[in-house]
Amino acid sequence: MNDLQIDDIKTDENAAMVLLVDDQAMIGEAVRRGLSNEENIDFHFCSDPHQAIAQAVRIKPTVILQDLVMPGLDGLSLVREYRNHPATKDIPIIVLSTKEDPLIKSAAFSAGANDYLVKLPDTIELVARIRYHSRSYMTLLQRDAAYRALRVSQQQLLDTNLVLQR
Repeated sequence: MNDLQIDDIKTDENAAMVLLVDDQAMIGEAVRRGLSNEENIDFHFCSDPHQAIAQAVRIKPTVILQDLVMPGLDGLSLVREYRNHPATKDIPIIVLSTKEDPLIKSAAFSAGANDYLVKLPDTIELVARIRYHSRSYMTLLQRDAAYRALRVSQQQLLDTNLVLQR
């Protein structure tokens, strides 16, 4: 279960907090421009893959857009790092890459990516995928919060029953 609390992130089901990790500033600017007219999408850019996990933990994105080819740390390794970190393990990851090879796409999914787009995708498609994955993530967090509340209620009920049986 996800340790992140639903209160820690946006609760508007249409809101999305996007983190793009790409070493190319021009890609960051192109994506920012494409998303700038969209309501309820907050965009953050990280050009240093070594800072990506820390930035994700700090801003609590509902979707991560991840490049594959970067100096010093390849994107597939970073996808695996997200999946191994407790604060980012469930955040949807959309790989953005110039690579169209089906084997690379398969490797991205095997590493833990939720989606794959060849960059730069059409803005309509990118926004649709961001909103879809963000809503799915919010639903996951809401389900986990409800499950935790149910466990607390069950324990309180058991404790109350024990007191009443004395």
